[in-house]
Amino acid sequence: MKKSNIKGIILGIVAFCIVAMSLFHIPFKRYSENFLEHKKGYTKIIKERSYLQDSLLNELGITLTIAQYKKAKKKYWKLSQNKLKTYTKRKKELIEEHSFRGRTSFRFWLFVFGLVIALLFFSCKSLYHDIVNGSTFKFQFISLTGIAVSFFWLIHLVFLTQQDFNKNSYIAILLIAGILSSCFTYFLVKNYTYKDDLILKQLSLIDRIKTVHYPRVALKALYSERNDKAMLSADSVKENTNAFDDDIVTTLKGV
Repeated sequence: MKKSNIKGIILGIVAFCIVAMSLFHIPFKRYSENFLEHKKGYTKIIKERSYLQDSLLNELGITLTIAQYKKAKKKYWKLSQNKLKTYTKRKKELIEEHSFRGRTSFRFWLFVFGLVIALLFFSCKSLYHDIVNGSTFKFQFISLTGIAVSFFWLIHLVFLTQQDFNKNSYIAILLIAGILSSCFTYFLVKNYTYKDDLILKQLSLIDRIKTVHYPRVALKALYSERNDKAMLSADSVKENTNAFDDDIVTTLKGV
C-alpha cells in the first residue's frame, strides 16, 4: 500500500473520530454506582418518617395525649431532618467525586467537548472551501464566527470549571482568546490553502503540457519526419511554442 493511501486512511479515521467524538460518551456512566445506591436511601427516610407520623396519629387519644403527640411528632420530625441532612451531605460528596472539571460527570464533559470539536472541524472546513472558492468575506466571517465560538467553549471546557463561567472577567478573557484563536486559524488555513493552490496550478500546467502543448508539437514533428515536409495546419510550431511559453508565464505569475 502506498504511503499516500495510508496517510489518507489515517486522516479519514482522525476526521471521523473528531466528528463522532460526542458519541464516545455513551460507554461512560452518568452516575456512579455509589451514588445510585445512596439515592435509594432517600425513599427509605421518607417512608420511615411517614410511617412514624401515621403511627403517632393512630395512637392519638388512645395512648397519647395531644401534648405527648406534639412532642413525639416534633422529636421524630427533627430526627428525620437530621437524617436528610446527612443524606444530602453524602450525596454532594458522591456527586463531587464523580464530577469532572466542574461538570456533573466525564460523560457529560466528553459529550459537550465532542460537539465543540465537531463544530470547530466543520467551521475550519467551511473556511477552507470559502477561501478556495474565492467567496466574499461575509461568508468567511460566518466560518470565523463558528471557529471563535468553538474556541470559546473549548478553552472553557479544558481550563475552567462550571463555576468560573459566572464571572464576567472570565467571559471577556474567553471572548478575546476565541477571537485571537480564530484569527490565527484563519491565517493558518489561508496559508495551507495557498500551498494547495500552488500545487494544483502546477499539476494543472503539467496536465496541459501532457494533453495540449506536447501533442500539438509532437504531431507536427512526427508528420514532418515521415513526410519530409511541414504539416499544413491553422497554427504553426512557432504559435504552439508561444502558446506554451505564455501558459508557463501566466501560471508562474499566478503563484
